[in-house]
Amino acid sequence: MNKRYQNLISQYIKAKDNSKPHIMAKVFAEQAVLKMDVQTDNISFPAEVQGVDKITRTLVQDFNNSYDNIYTLCITNSVNQHQHQNHLSCRWLVCMTEKSSGSLRLGYGDYHWRFEGQSSGLISQLKITIDDMQILPEGIETEILCWFDTLPYPWALSSELKTTMPDIELLYKTLQPLFQKECL
Repeated sequence: MNKRYQNLISQYIKAKDNSKPHIMAKVFAEQAVLKMDVQTDNISFPAEVQGVDKITRTLVQDFNNSYDNIYTLCITNSVNQHQHQNHLSCRWLVCMTEKSSGSLRLGYGDYHWRFEGQSSGLISQLKITIDDMQILPEGIETEILCWFDTLPYPWALSSELKTTMPDIELLYKTLQPLFQKECL
């Protein structure tokens, strides 16, 4: 995997998960485009956002107004870097709590990144597909959040997820489709 791309993605995750909007201008090109493909009713985003300022508002400021305890992991062994192109895709997994209700959310999907050419190499387009976002029942928040806190951040192997996952049947059921993707 291209180390520059990996670093930019890591910085994006740091900005998004930790409410650091100032980082986004170092990661996304000024005229970058965000596209969202949301396949669940448990979370909503605009279908398309243009420009680093609006992307920052959507993915950092608005997101952090609604959620905290955010852990986003990119699944390292799902990375597909397209040869001779400035494209990279990977699976992701997120865990977070909703500020208004305290409910725990667990979701996953795909990131599709496009980077500018030789000029800056910044992210010019990000398409986020949200395959699923579950609202988990009360009583398991601490165990799941503590599990996420022990995982390598923000890049983890699917094998690390599988071997360290708490013994919670609902967690296995929720994440089974993530693990069934052929790239994992």
